[in-house]
Amino acid sequence: MKTKTNFCDRFFNLSPKICIYDLDGTIIDSSHRIKLHDNGSLDLEHWKNNSTKDMIFQDSLLPMYWQLVADYKDGNIIVICTARELGKWDLEYIHQMGIYYDYIISRPKDCITVDHVLKKNQLRRFWNLKQFKNLFKSFYDDNLNNLKSVNELGQCHTVDAGNWNNRFSK
Repeated sequence: MKTKTNFCDRFFNLSPKICIYDLDGTIIDSSHRIKLHDNGSLDLEHWKNNSTKDMIFQDSLLPMYWQLVADYKDGNIIVICTARELGKWDLEYIHQMGIYYDYIISRPKDCITVDHVLKKNQLRRFWNLKQFKNLFKSFYDDNLNNLKSVNELGQCHTVDAGNWNNRFSK
């Protein structure tokens, strides 16, 4: 788990919320790199082959990015939780675009666990560890299975980022 970016002035919040953001389809539009199988599942090999510097830097920010910025500046704890295996160019893009975070959690190399199970297991610490247990949590994701799975952890406000971005991109 990578920690802490410090790009801007930030309010010191004595009662922060934990704001958990997905990347793809939530704060980043990487749809030009996606190819689906006939059954609707993601073609992971196509995704990996298109995770080059040139392709990653064609990604763009979605409207929800500005909610992340506001949450960060308000002193909330920002967690990026992605089902991507993050590489050098992904991290460079995140830092160049000013995507603020306190913690970033990504798919371990060669892990094939389905996204909603992976995210639920990786985020469980924010529900179980003493310093995070009683803090209000919000989870932003465009995948309904991920939203439902994380909601099962309890005490969490979930937001469908796909609908949110569609509403604010017009």
